[in-house]
Amino acid sequence: MKKIEAIVRKEKFDDVIKELEDMGIGGVTVTEAVGFGHHRNGLKPKMKIDIYADEFTVDKVIDAIRKVAKTGTTGDGKIAVFSIENIIKIRTGDEGASAI
Repeated sequence: MKKIEAIVRKEKFDDVIKELEDMGIGGVTVTEAVGFGHHRNGLKPKMKIDIYADEFTVDKVIDAIRKVAKTGTTGDGKIAVFSIENIIKIRTGDEGASAI
């Protein structure tokens, strides 16, 4: 299992979410954020999207986010992928992939 953390431009957020929904992604967590990158051109508004996925879905999710969020200019954002040891659904007690 993996956690995909994507930071995208605010103006691309709705398009990214629509693409993820169209792919059948079951859920996301969203946080408003501000930040700056290597060019240090001031704090810019961003959206952070967290997605839990199985190993078979990760590359598809990354490709979709890259395709939709890319403008080709500085500040398009980042995607990070983290290994997850376990996920537990609080309501049901399901663990692992069935809890995604």
